[in-house]
Amino acid sequence: MSLNGGAAGPCIGLVAGNGRLPLLFAQAVQGRRLVAVGHVGETDPHLTEWVADLCWVRLGQFQKILDFFLRHQVTWVVMAGGITKAHIWRARPDRIALKMLFSLLHRHDDMLLRGAAAILEERGFLLRSVTDFVPEFLAPAGLLSRRRPTEAEWADVCFGWEAAKALGRLDIGQGVVVRQKMVAAVEAMEGTDAMILRAGALIAGRGWADAGGGVLVKVAKPIQDHRLDLPTIGPNTMRRMHEAGIVVLAVEAGGAMILEPEETVALADRLNLVLLGCRAEDVRAAGHPPGAEEVLHDH
Repeated sequence: MSLNGGAAGPCIGLVAGNGRLPLLFAQAVQGRRLVAVGHVGETDPHLTEWVADLCWVRLGQFQKILDFFLRHQVTWVVMAGGITKAHIWRARPDRIALKMLFSLLHRHDDMLLRGAAAILEERGFLLRSVTDFVPEFLAPAGLLSRRRPTEAEWADVCFGWEAAKALGRLDIGQGVVVRQKMVAAVEAMEGTDAMILRAGALIAGRGWADAGGGVLVKVAKPIQDHRLDLPTIGPNTMRRMHEAGIVVLAVEAGGAMILEPEETVALADRLNLVLLGCRAEDVRAAGHPPGAEEVLHDH
């Protein structure tokens, strides 16, 4: 029997994608009634061990999701985890999904997620954020690692922030890799890990004016619905960065999630990386050196 089987209270319906987030969410909300929809080829099968019931669907099977949630009398719906963007083209949308797709101006991430959310809300389900239930996942403001950024690294963070926000306004991605105020890579269909790998080949080696490395900035899109798709990092992000020669990661405080935060920070320190939770006022405060108390408030 699932560990969640005897839980009480309003039922939560989890729409689970790939990655660690769905599993970590399910583990964090034990004691609540939780059922989940998993996507074939995306969702970790171990999720079944942490929910009262799990329904497997293929991308685009909205009616099956709705029927499953209605059968379990779901009140709240949480979306967690991504879908490999290349797999979108393999979807076999049902009638509900086709109607949604035809109504969209484009098929970028945020528009697709908003369309899916609208379908759920029209059927009476209440959309909630992962961080409504697990607030400790939300990135805090300040310097989270022991190592502070150098002046050059902080300048790249500020430059990368504006570049990432511009990218987000076009609903393309949530992250950029920068070195010496040059954008080496932007996140698009391939996702963060593939972007980091691609950027590593561009920022490594000789020919740079300094001996530093790249800076990764991940922010929420300006139009982001925080219930649907917040930027997410974790221990694996630290490992990928280290392998690629990226030495600083700045995420948006209150607008990004840090999974397994203690392990993530410990790994950043072990690898001598910088990890920052930044706010708009931090990066737009001209003239402030990196690490100044009025810019980065240590925890």
